[in-house]
Amino acid sequence: MEQSGNNSNIESHLSWTTALKALADENRLRIIHELLRQEASVQDLSKTLGIKTYNISKHLKILETSGLVGKRKDGVHRIYHITEKLRSRITDDNQVLDLGCCKFIFGAS
Repeated sequence: MEQSGNNSNIESHLSWTTALKALADENRLRIIHELLRQEASVQDLSKTLGIKTYNISKHLKILETSGLVGKRKDGVHRIYHITEKLRSRITDDNQVLDLGCCKFIFGAS
């Protein structure tokens, strides 16, 4: 029985390790910060952040694989959003992401 609980802690740890690796890139943090404001397509993010769509797509794939970002289909576009897993770790004002081990503070811009 304890083994099962221990595996659960290990899985949780691995999950947050993956999340931390995904958040270790400045552009991915910028994408997260923008998605906290509103859902967006690759094209919207590219225009807003001044990053090529190809690079936005690569970063979104990493964020999606880590469980931080999800997507839904809207016609021919994919609209990206913050997952509930991540949303539950963010303050009401969308300025602080608290992972327990560390905090990411997004400056007002």
